[in-house]
Amino acid sequence: MSTIAGQSLFNSGPHRFLHGRVGRLWAPPLRLDSLQDRIVVFPTNLELVIRQEGRLVGASEADLWAQAALIQARCQSLLTGALVDNSGNTWTGMTLIEFAPESNADRGRAVSLAYGAMYARLL
Repeated sequence: MSTIAGQSLFNSGPHRFLHGRVGRLWAPPLRLDSLQDRIVVFPTNLELVIRQEGRLVGASEADLWAQAALIQARCQSLLTGALVDNSGNTWTGMTLIEFAPESNADRGRAVSLAYGAMYARLL
């Protein structure tokens, strides 16, 4: 069971988490500037970004859209807290910054909606 700030928003259906890029912020040399011939590495870390992909599953079309409306409201209010994935991995200080419903992916008797969500640790 996954949660963000203690709330189980996406547990009605299957979902997985993908870790974004990690490391330092850097800039390659400019091709137009012959004086700049080295890569510049800035003394700051990249923002941590976690992407979640899955399906919301509802008993009816109305139930499915009620779930989506709740998630949209939490996203618009910048819900922030600990993000816990299905395996118990925890990332603190994460903010739900994007919820993107995708095409329907109904399976069998269940009404479902594919989605993508993005969390970031805002610096």
